[in-house]
Amino acid sequence: MDFKRIAIATALFASLAGCQTMTTNQAIVPLQAATAQMIGLASSDELVVSDVKAGQPDALGGQELSYVATTTKGRIFNCTSRMMPGLLTDPAKLTNPSCTPVVAHSNTATK
Repeated sequence: MDFKRIAIATALFASLAGCQTMTTNQAIVPLQAATAQMIGLASSDELVVSDVKAGQPDALGGQELSYVATTTKGRIFNCTSRMMPGLLTDPAKLTNPSCTPVVAHSNTATK
C-alpha cells in the first residue's frame, strides 16, 4: 500500500513539474547579458534587446530565439540563441548568442 502511494505521488509530482521553459519576456535579461559580453561591451546597460521571437519547439522542447540587439552607440545586430528547457527543478538554459551586424559605420567622407 505504501509503495502505491509513493508511486502515485511521484507520478503526480513529475506531471506537475514537467519541463521548465521561459517566455520571450523572461529571456530578455539573460540574452542581454550574454550578448553584451559576446559583443565586448563593458556592461549590459549599454545594450537594448528587442523584438524577441521564439520559433516552434522541436521534439525535445528546444526553441530558436531571434532578436535585435542595439548598442547605445547605435550599432544594430540580428542575433539568435537556442533555449533548451530545464528538467524538473532546473531552469531553462540559453546557448551563447550568435550575432551579425546590421548597420556598420561608414568611413566615407562627404565632399
